[in-house]
Amino acid sequence: MMSDRPAILAYANRDSVVPGESIAFAVSCLKLDSFECDFVRLLGCDAGPEMPPFRPPVMAAPETRRYPGREQPLRAGSCIEVEGSQRLSDLRLVTVCANVMPTLIAGQPRCLLSTLTAGGDGGMALRLEADGCLAAILGGPAEPRTYRLDKPLPLWLWSFVALSYDAERRQLLVVTRGLKSGTHDHIGANWVTVDDVEPPVPSDGRLLIAAERDHSGIPHHHFNGKIERPRILAAALSLELLNDLALRRPTEPLSWPCLADWDLLSDPASEIVPDQSGCGHDGVCINQPTRAVQGSNWESPTMDWRSAPEQYGAAHFHHDDIENPGWQEDLTLTVPIDWPSGCYAARLRGADAEFYVPFVVRKPADVTSDVAFLAPTATYAAYTNLTMQRQTNEYNLGCVASSYTPLDLLAFEHPGLGKSLYDPHDDGSERSIGSLRRPAVNLQPGGWLWNFQIDLCLLGWLAHVAPDHQTLTDEDLDREGLAALDGCQVLVTGSHPEYWSLSMLQALDGFLARGGRLMYLGANGFYWAIDFHPQREGLIEIRRRRPGNGRFGAGEAYSSFIGRPCGSWADLGRPEQSLVGIGYLTEAFDRSSYYRRLEASEDPRARFIFEGITEDIVGDFGITGGAAGLEIDVADVELGTPRHALVVASSEQHGSSFARTLGGLNYFTRLWNDAPREPIRADMTFFETPAGGAVFSVGSIAWGSCLPHAGYVNNVARISENVLRRFRDMTPFQIPE
Repeated sequence: MMSDRPAILAYANRDSVVPGESIAFAVSCLKLDSFECDFVRLLGCDAGPEMPPFRPPVMAAPETRRYPGREQPLRAGSCIEVEGSQRLSDLRLVTVCANVMPTLIAGQPRCLLSTLTAGGDGGMALRLEADGCLAAILGGPAEPRTYRLDKPLPLWLWSFVALSYDAERRQLLVVTRGLKSGTHDHIGANWVTVDDVEPPVPSDGRLLIAAERDHSGIPHHHFNGKIERPRILAAALSLELLNDLALRRPTEPLSWPCLADWDLLSDPASEIVPDQSGCGHDGVCINQPTRAVQGSNWESPTMDWRSAPEQYGAAHFHHDDIENPGWQEDLTLTVPIDWPSGCYAARLRGADAEFYVPFVVRKPADVTSDVAFLAPTATYAAYTNLTMQRQTNEYNLGCVASSYTPLDLLAFEHPGLGKSLYDPHDDGSERSIGSLRRPAVNLQPGGWLWNFQIDLCLLGWLAHVAPDHQTLTDEDLDREGLAALDGCQVLVTGSHPEYWSLSMLQALDGFLARGGRLMYLGANGFYWAIDFHPQREGLIEIRRRRPGNGRFGAGEAYSSFIGRPCGSWADLGRPEQSLVGIGYLTEAFDRSSYYRRLEASEDPRARFIFEGITEDIVGDFGITGGAAGLEIDVADVELGTPRHALVVASSEQHGSSFARTLGGLNYFTRLWNDAPREPIRADMTFFETPAGGAVFSVGSIAWGSCLPHAGYVNNVARISENVLRRFRDMTPFQIPE
């Protein structure tokens, strides 16, 4: 349902920039003919009367002015586009075929392959009609002609589909045949032969896989499901030959001349889909279909697509895939050299509409700082435009961290924005690719107190206690490795650094190995293994290994971007307890609680943490009610917590709505109604590392939300500052005997 109110949507072409470099912004105005743009530094969030007033400093920049507005379309849906070719324009002796697994029809035509022109007056297409039946479409001067079968293709099962046309004999054949699916046979065939069929009018030779062009030439009728080895043969095969072709393995060589033969697995990180026929009809992926997924001949023991590429030759397309809307850029900012490192935003306003596009300004290459804040942009990409939790009553029951704004509704009003990795595709399959190259309605300095909002509180605190700190992103750390932390002595995490690539973890290992100090001021971090795209920015991929939908994801455990195993780092032998001393326990979004100091807080090794603090209770205040909540971590020696680690405080008196972790997307289906084996708590821990460094972890996402309380004068802020002060001190820490 579309709203009548004006709105602004926008995104940037990058997430981090060095002073002197440029960053561009693409803007779409709905019911606005112009917008104002200025640039602000984000040092807190707009979270209501309990927080300091939200007054972001406005930065001087010549690009601050009013710009003309225009609406730019959101075009979701993945497909493959092939440029025009004379050899594909006049298909008079032809067979078009592929193995397909439809996963959603939803009363809409779903095209498999099309050379139809924009008006349908030329070319041909093979598509599923609104009832799921296969049809051949032949373009003509009056209107396209449709020749269809009478039985729909089964969903979530593999079928061979084909059209064969002989213009000389004026005969058309449309065929489907069920394929074996793992160990189960679903063999059945359906076909129709039509005589005296006029040839299609030649097209412009442009081709789409998994979509067709509308009257404006824009891809629509996007296919939902898997396609494997689409081909165009320069021969009109008989029914007998088509049945023979259906039973062959997709990688077997063909006996007939071929105009196009697309290998959907070859270099799945590339946007180019090569044509193996030698005719040069390479395709380009639009909106990032999911590559390296099981094909029609997948066998369950095979989990790694690199070891059995012949079994992973399919791509999964969705009508709600989106990587980048492809909008034209409206303005470009050259970052002034005097802007300090931190988080900034282009603030776009017009009438009652407002939209922020955040970005990070890094330190110049020749300037270092001993304190760095790592903005968890991989986690932001995973949660971009989250809607699942707002639709789940059980999850939101008693949630005090939510304060929805009109911006939150944009994710529902404009489904073309795409959703988060926690929202399934409309066909029920998991999302595995997250993008920051699109408007992000939940990366605003207001709304639900989660992730980005709490990180802005952390940045506001750092501006008070370490104004010379540097800020960098997950992707900066992934690309540059340990070099990204040159000169850094203390690394401060965000509130929820959940998604980590191997390159990031290796850089963090190297940082700690050289004596670096880590302040983990959050929870449920270092949990999921992801890959960044090797060429394109702002794009992550995860295969969770424990899919929420049993019909999708079995065997898809390795990323298509790089081919590394995905899932949780604990499953891959790197539990977070072994890195930061604590690991994820559970979560709930009712009122947060407080910490109580433990005996270990008096240990001389940890006494600096509580300097100037006389009370036993820590963090019994804040917008969510306390410093311990939302998601919480605990120490566990069996999972890797160092034996010399000190648990200096633990939370208590949590509510009854904490969910038991079940894995996959089923996090919130059971509550702690039965007595758990251990109390619900967050553990605050400290331990030294062999090279003279140390790790301090708070075990709660809500911790950062308490920092601004009473103007940053509170015991949560004092503890954080005490740790930061000692960690900046170069005096080595000593591991106790």
